[in-house]
Amino acid sequence: FVGGACKMLTCMLLVFLPAMCVPLTDAASVPNIFFILADDLGYGDLGVYPNPSSPHGRIATPNIDALSKESLMFTDAYAGSTVCAPSRCALMTGRHTGHCTVRQNGEILNNTTDVTVASVLRKAGYHTGMIGKWGLGYGNSSTSPNGKGFDYFYGYIDQEHAHDYYPSYLWLNNATVNIKENENASRSKCGSPLTSNCVWSQDLFVSETLSFLKNASKDDKPFYLFLSFTTPHAGGVGTDAESGVPAPYELPQYKNQSWPMVERDFASVISIQDQQVGEVLKALDTFGLTDNTVVFYASDNGAHNEGGHNYMFFESSGPLRGYKRSLHEGGVRSPLLVRWPGVAQGGEVSDQQWGFWDFLTTAADLANVPASSLPPNLDGYSLVPTLKGEKQSQPKYIYHEYCYPLEDHSGWGQALRFDKWKAVRYDFSQTVELYDLSSDIGEKTDVSDKYFDEVQMAVQYMDQAHSPGPVCIPGLADKN
Repeated sequence: FVGGACKMLTCMLLVFLPAMCVPLTDAASVPNIFFILADDLGYGDLGVYPNPSSPHGRIATPNIDALSKESLMFTDAYAGSTVCAPSRCALMTGRHTGHCTVRQNGEILNNTTDVTVASVLRKAGYHTGMIGKWGLGYGNSSTSPNGKGFDYFYGYIDQEHAHDYYPSYLWLNNATVNIKENENASRSKCGSPLTSNCVWSQDLFVSETLSFLKNASKDDKPFYLFLSFTTPHAGGVGTDAESGVPAPYELPQYKNQSWPMVERDFASVISIQDQQVGEVLKALDTFGLTDNTVVFYASDNGAHNEGGHNYMFFESSGPLRGYKRSLHEGGVRSPLLVRWPGVAQGGEVSDQQWGFWDFLTTAADLANVPASSLPPNLDGYSLVPTLKGEKQSQPKYIYHEYCYPLEDHSGWGQALRFDKWKAVRYDFSQTVELYDLSSDIGEKTDVSDKYFDEVQMAVQYMDQAHSPGPVCIPGLADKN
């Protein structure tokens, strides 16, 4: 009788108190979530994405190519921004750059109002970890990774610090740890023109990732891990000056090429990142985690043109116009591979439009977090139905804004993708450019004079998507 009464009371509590808490999850009921992010990797830098006219051949990425055969590959996915920090803000907070706190490099998350995907998943019972580049706050503060929902962090807090590929210290949670081998690091000390005598930060990230996954395999909790590489971003050796694309060694297939050294380094760091992706995916197999882990692979923005590297050398934007800092497709469209064993159809290609701000809602859906428990005023939707093979309607629009776009205009711009159309506007007073991406993926022909209704719709959506921010005021951005 006592047992029956307890069961009855439990049922009554479940009926009358369902919304009082978010149920904690366990590793058996929901998948692990593993997001791997490249830094400044172009749409055309991977072997599986189109790059029909690279003058120096394709960079070798066999492990990521193999991952694509096990993943749903997205052709129309978008980074959060055309530069690093606002892109990460969108990825972490579920808001596009018309609404998120960080809209240009050098800004940080709000210490009270910005709720991250890590906080949402930790509240749902996930063990949360981040390894690599943060760039959204300060160390040992409420805007550090630990202050924003990550149980474990190893890497760079500061974005400028992340330019140093051979740092004398990194952060372990809220304290710094010295890297003795990199004290007074320089190209001469570390073995110029190679840098194999010092410790490359990316190798440390992979080592920490392997340890995290090993520990996760022994834990009853599911995990969310964010591995944020800094390759192939430009950087330095013992300095945050973007003086090259430092590689620890040149791979044999590039060493004897008659290319400039910076281009041999660029190709090498992409292929080395590919090897490292293969290494961490193999670890999922080794520790028995593969079958219950959803893997995302993407880039934070378009191809860079910095540190002496020329993005045209390998046609890193592929068929797209523009590169990092551009509001055209080459600045914001990102590779996206999603592997979900037994659920997402491997080797298939999807044109479903998706942006970084959709990740929070997607991750919450994977974790069975109810919509009522999510932060308010999110911009994203869940991609889970598409991953399951179900048909989804396209989002109303994909929106970006940026303070200092590459194009020589007034210093502030907006870009909007809706259906097959791409609209770009610089400041509110400028004429809207309009492109038909279904027939002009390279945005070569402005058709705004032929499609008045579509231009007006784009303006309406742009006005709807933008909310005033603390910096980069339209019309005044060139004075900031």
